[in-house]
Amino acid sequence: MKKKFDLEKMFSLRSLVIIAINVIVVILLFIGVRRLFAPPPGEMAPLPSKAAEEKQAPLKEGEAKAKPEPKIPAALLPKQPEENIPIKVYKLQPVDFTDELPTVGTVKSIPEIELKFEVNGVIKNVKVKEGDIVKKTDILAALDPKDVNLEIQWAQAKLNAAEAEYKAALKKYQVVKRLYEVGAIIKDRLDQLQAELDVAKAKIDISNKELELSKAKLGKLDLEAPQEGIIGKKEKDIGEFITPNDVIFTLFDPANIFVEIGIIEKDIFKIKAGQKVKIKVDTYPTRVFFGYVETVFPELDVRTRTLNVRIRVLDPGKLLKPGMFARADVAVFRKQNALVVPSSSVSIQQGAYYAAAIEEEKIKYVQVSVEYITTDYAVVKTGLKEDDLVVIETPGMKRFPAGTGIKIIETQGKLF
Repeated sequence: MKKKFDLEKMFSLRSLVIIAINVIVVILLFIGVRRLFAPPPGEMAPLPSKAAEEKQAPLKEGEAKAKPEPKIPAALLPKQPEENIPIKVYKLQPVDFTDELPTVGTVKSIPEIELKFEVNGVIKNVKVKEGDIVKKTDILAALDPKDVNLEIQWAQAKLNAAEAEYKAALKKYQVVKRLYEVGAIIKDRLDQLQAELDVAKAKIDISNKELELSKAKLGKLDLEAPQEGIIGKKEKDIGEFITPNDVIFTLFDPANIFVEIGIIEKDIFKIKAGQKVKIKVDTYPTRVFFGYVETVFPELDVRTRTLNVRIRVLDPGKLLKPGMFARADVAVFRKQNALVVPSSSVSIQQGAYYAAAIEEEKIKYVQVSVEYITTDYAVVKTGLKEDDLVVIETPGMKRFPAGTGIKIIETQGKLF
């Protein structure tokens, strides 16, 4: 009986635990569903509309209805004072303006003569070295005359043989001619000997020419300077066999010194004959040489795609040497008393140039005619006059509209 009671008590406790768990699950589900459909925290419920408020709260007797305040047009509102823009200006003054195109090139001597022997031979002696100053007809080198003397002897021997042959043919012809005159032989035999005599005479003429050529070679064994100048590079030395194609020396004239430069395609239109040039070389860093554009080549160099320009240099001290590296500044534009403004002060609008000027402490854009312009400066031909104030610097280098109030913080009297 007691055992049965214990079993019933155990089953009743178990049932209570199951019921409690189910109740807890139901409560949690209810809380979750409520949170799912509830508005997020902080979000206010929609306010009732004006019409709903009027329906819900009718005006009491004697209570006036509030009128909306009238709106004032923005144009009638007082304007806030605008702050003037701080700027820098340039007071326009006539100046002498020069635009220079920087280039590089090489010092050359024109002409630079390649000296060669006219005949084959072996160099016997060399009488000059690089850098020597020579005069016209000075002997610079000589070939060994041994081979030429042998040629002369051979030509002389050939001439002697031809003369002996001619004498024999002449004697034979004279004998046959007498026989023909007495009728002892026929004319064909006489004509045959006449032809042999002519051949012998022609051999004498040929031998004489060969002898003359051999003797002329004696005068070509010496290499003479064709003009006054300075010996450049020496290509051959004593003991070498040379031909007329071999260069022995180069000779240049220090009085005819040029600088040859290359102009890229986009700058070709700027170069003209006669333009002034300033030249510097590394050998004389503090010295400036002056010259001018003498020759503008008619075609571009296919290898470098540049236009070669030859500049004649004034070098009375003969300091420049062929082969030196040179820096040349070509004056591509020059004008005296020019009105010059910074390029940043000029803008292009609808195909015309406009300059930012100052009038009554406000910005004004004036149409101008630009004669010449670079990346830094513009030469104004018309539109501006002396003493006009031109804007050269604004905050952030911005362009402000016409009529903008300004405050001048600096006035420059010089641009460069």
